Amino acid sequence: MEGETTINDIQACIFEDGKISRIYTDLIPSASSFDIQIEKHAGTLYVLTNTREQIDLAELKSQEITEEEWLKKCMTMKDNAPVHFYSGSLSLDDMSNSQTVLPVSLKRGVARFDLNLKTAGVTSVNSITLKNAAQSGTLFPAMSKSSTKETPVNDMTVTFDSPLTTNTSAVFYAYEQAQGNLEISVDVVIDGKPRTLTKTFQGDIKRNTIYTITVRKDVIDVTVDITFDEWEEGTDTELVPQALLSLN
Repeated sequence: MEGETTINDIQACIFEDGKISRIYTDLIPSASSFDIQIEKHAGTLYVLTNTREQIDLAELKSQEITEEEWLKKCMTMKDNAPVHFYSGSLSLDDMSNSQTVLPVSLKRGVARFDLNLKTAGVTSVNSITLKNAAQSGTLFPAMSKSSTKETPVNDMTVTFDSPLTTNTSAVFYAYEQAQGNLEISVDVVIDGKPRTLTKTFQGDIKRNTIYTITVRKDVIDVTVDITFDEWEEGTDTELVPQALLSLN
C-alpha cells in the first residue's frame, strides 16, 4: 500500500552494559543497506525508522537513559493517527569481529485493518471506530504488554470522504495493545438503511498484523492474518529485505 514502505529517516544506537554508548542519526540508506561505524562488536544495536520527530537520540544520550528505560519508549499519535515506523535490534555480542555486514530485521510498529464487504445488497461504509484504542505504542514489541496499563486510550474514528462500497485495504492503522475493552463500530448503509454494527474485539492487537473487518447484513466479523516482517495474506508471504549494515 502507498506510504506503508516509505522511509523518511533512519536512526540507530548501541547499548552496552545497560547504558547508551553510541548514537547514529541521519543515516542515509542505499537500496536496503546503510553504513555505520562500530568500534567493537559488543552490546545491542537498535535501529529505528520514521521516529526522528519523536525520538531524539542525542537528548536521550545526554540524559544517560538506561536500556530498561529505552525499551519502554513509545511513539505517540500524529494527526490523530499512528506513525508508520519500523524497529529492530541485533545482539553484537553474537557477531564475529571480522563480520562487516550485519543483518537487522525491521518490523512494522503498527497493525493494519482491512475492510471486506459480504452483503447481497448495496452497501456503503461511512466510518469505522476503534473504541479504547491505544494512543501510543512501544518502540519494541517485548515491552508492549507490560506497558498497557500505563497507555492512554481513546476512541479512534476514521470517516471516509466518499463512502466505501467495495473491499478496501488499509482503512486504518492502530498501535499494538494487549487485550482491553476494545470494540469496533461500523457506520454502514445497507440497501438504503443506515445501521451501526458493533463487535467486541477479542485478543490483542499485534504489530505487523493485518486484521480484516468483514461486514455482513446484520453483523460484523473480525478475522486475523498474522504477518512476520511484512504484511502477509493467506499463504502468500513477502518478506521485507533485511537492513544490511556495512561497517566502516
